[in-house]
Amino acid sequence: MSIDGRWEIVLSSPIGEQKGALEIKTDGAGFTGSMVQDGMTLEIADGRIDGDKISWSVKVTSPMKLTLKSTATVSGDTMTGKAKPGIMPGMSFTGTRVS
Repeated sequence: MSIDGRWEIVLSSPIGEQKGALEIKTDGAGFTGSMVQDGMTLEIADGRIDGDKISWSVKVTSPMKLTLKSTATVSGDTMTGKAKPGIMPGMSFTGTRVS
């Protein structure tokens, strides 16, 4: 299963839907890339692939410092998952591959 490419993401947060993007490049059982959210580009760390499940984290510095940990299930050109910002509750998201 390939997850490479650019993905448009819609995160359901307490303040409403937040749009962002992921750029993913696989490397064996892992992946690297970046996440763009609210005009910030964040480097993906710990990108892992396990069948149709993926996980990664990014370090957020604004408006507060925290680690955002995400997990998702990928099916073709779509993904659904959860993002957990630090100690706060998790938020669901969907993604669509656009290239």
